Amino acid sequence: MNSKKKEFGVYQVGQKILLHRADGKVLILRLKSGRFDLPGGRIDNIEYRMPLEKILAREIREELGGEVKYKLGPTAFQYHFPHKNGGIFQTVYEADYLAGEIKLSSEHRSFMWVSPESFRFHRKDFPVFATYLGFKKYFQKYHEGENTAK
Repeated sequence: MNSKKKEFGVYQVGQKILLHRADGKVLILRLKSGRFDLPGGRIDNIEYRMPLEKILAREIREELGGEVKYKLGPTAFQYHFPHKNGGIFQTVYEADYLAGEIKLSSEHRSFMWVSPESFRFHRKDFPVFATYLGFKKYFQKYHEGENTAK
């Protein structure tokens, strides 16, 4: 029996939302690099005692502007990937868009509302492979029987 104690993994934690409009379309952001992203981001080092919903709300204000209102829903998907000095663990929540004009931060160059049934994407559209896999699994429910995300 191996008595050597294992060390815990060290992760930064991120939260994002998959924002759904009433017409069924979802919000996709484009990074400056042209790759896809979702609104949200990582927990700052001063936010350990804050509720996760407040941290996510801060990120959404920073990336979409202070006017956007939404109702947070269940977890859509999760993934993790290597990052310097550990990794990043990301949780993506579903959310209903309620109101407000989107005003992008300088992190993103554009946004689009896409139909999950017809949205096509490829591995090269994402900054990391884990994000692509999360999208592929989530959007697969809209494309049952099709070979969609290549």
